Amino acid sequence: MLRTIGSVSLFLFNVGLAFSQPAAAPPAFEVASVKVNIAGTNAGMGRGREIVTPSPAGITMINVRLKTVIQWAYHVQPVQVSGPGWLDVDRYDVVAKAAGATPEDQLRQMMQTLLADRFKLAFHRESKEMQAYIITVAKTGLKIKESTTEGDMAIQPSPPAGATFQRATVSKLAELLSEPLQSPVIDETGLTGRYDFKLDVSNFLDPTTPMGINDVIPIVIQAAQQQLGVKIDQKKIPVEMLMVDHAEKIPVEN
Repeated sequence: MLRTIGSVSLFLFNVGLAFSQPAAAPPAFEVASVKVNIAGTNAGMGRGREIVTPSPAGITMINVRLKTVIQWAYHVQPVQVSGPGWLDVDRYDVVAKAAGATPEDQLRQMMQTLLADRFKLAFHRESKEMQAYIITVAKTGLKIKESTTEGDMAIQPSPPAGATFQRATVSKLAELLSEPLQSPVIDETGLTGRYDFKLDVSNFLDPTTPMGINDVIPIVIQAAQQQLGVKIDQKKIPVEMLMVDHAEKIPVEN
């Protein structure tokens, strides 16, 4: 009986000790610079190229919208971030360094900490049913080849209306397509490799005819099937949304 009481007392003591320990600090960059990009902000919505360059040592973001930073930190597509209109307008430069070589998923967690510390970001999650696009391998078969080179993914514009991809995953392609398709794009191909390919919609365009987004969407879908060998179907599914409740336009000083 005494042994049982002693065991229970020891258990309760350990539980109390565990609850008294301070919570582990969230992962954070060793050093980070966050600045408003005046030139990009003054240029207005949709102006200026955004540059996002992650590496094992950290991440550099130039002329990025806060929405883009949130999207990268939480690994979601643009349509999954909802908040005040200025998230899509104001531009920032972020240069953040880790203490050592760090995997990308941990860099994303560090960026979440930076958003909370510097921008006082607060949000909640909601599930919303919406139209999405599902990528599968077309019946005609995959037309892209696995990359034989080493290095990070690279994307080069190919005027007038194309892009060349090197060492890109299909999941990354899905993420990039979510903006022109204006809906979440889900990769269900099961492909895990990295590929080299070119996606070009130039031959589908008529320069003499004005085009809206509803004209562009079927063109992107058709070009992807013909050139890449992937099928894109529309389907209504529940999608997790990040609803921004608060964020500061002017970040906390470095």
